[in-house]
Amino acid sequence: MELHHYGFATSDILASANIYETLGYIRKSEVITDTIQQVRLLFLQKDEEPMIELVEPLQEKSPVTKILQKNGPTLYHSCFEVPDMNAAISKLKGNQFIVIVKPVPATAFNNRLISFLYHKHLGLIELVQKNNT
Repeated sequence: MELHHYGFATSDILASANIYETLGYIRKSEVITDTIQQVRLLFLQKDEEPMIELVEPLQEKSPVTKILQKNGPTLYHSCFEVPDMNAAISKLKGNQFIVIVKPVPATAFNNRLISFLYHKHLGLIELVQKNNT
C-alpha cells in the first residue's frame, strides 16, 4: 500500500489549480470529468511529492458538495495504491474501517477500481487498484 495522492475539495478547480501553480506545482492531467463519482478532477504534482487531486462537484448530488458546504475548500482524503483491492479492503475492514463506496471503475485512473473507506480516527481514505489485472 503506497501513498498515491491527497484529495482537495474545491468549488473552482481552475482557480485552485492556478494557486497551486504559484506554489510550484505542475499540472499532471487535463480536467477529467467522472460521471460515476459526479466530479471533475485535476492532478498536480511538485517534484517527487505525492500528487494533489483537485476535486470539484459536477452537481448538488455529488458527495463533494456536502464536504464543501461543511468545510469550504479543504484536504479531505488520502489515496493509497494497492496491488489487490479485495485483500486491502478485507484487511482495512478488519481494522475498523467502514466501506463508504464499494469498488467502482474510475475515469481518472483509466477505469482502474477505486473504493472509499472511513475510520473514526483517520477519516476518509481512497484506495486505487495498481493495475487492471
